[in-house]
Amino acid sequence: MISALAAQFAQMLLVLALAPGLTGLTRKVKARLQRRIGPPIVQPYRDLRRLFGKDVVLADTSSWLFRMAPYLIFAVTWVAAALVPTFQTGLLFSWAGDLIAIVALLGAARFLQAVAALDTGTSFGGIGVSREMMIASLAEPAMIMVVFTVALVASSTQLSTIAAVLRWLAQPKFQ
Repeated sequence: MISALAAQFAQMLLVLALAPGLTGLTRKVKARLQRRIGPPIVQPYRDLRRLFGKDVVLADTSSWLFRMAPYLIFAVTWVAAALVPTFQTGLLFSWAGDLIAIVALLGAARFLQAVAALDTGTSFGGIGVSREMMIASLAEPAMIMVVFTVALVASSTQLSTIAAVLRWLAQPKFQ
């Protein structure tokens, strides 16, 4: 039990530590495909260090929701990332790693972001929310379609089962 909990916690910390690096790698590859040099891969880590040193800027009209939203969005997204078998399958919380739960968690994070932006009562918040929701209305159905196509192939929405089926399908078969 303790080793399973330690493995789950180690995966959660590893995902948290490597996420900015993946963003940096994506930006670097995107820039190279456009024949540009692009930012260094460690740039998101530098940005995080700089942003943690800045002061908080709050609108006078914002409520407690606006102040709590970043923490709630981070927690919901981190829980969704913890449910995905990233480096190891069969972890402690793999029973909860259902595709429907992960889609719902990511939808909740997007909802919290929209509500927090509207909470300020400024026109910029409304403009940002409308743009974000328009992009979500295009991206989320495509994500759900891909996710449920994979679930249909695996005959399950459980991520550990899907990973096992895809691993089995990827193995070479001898005839």
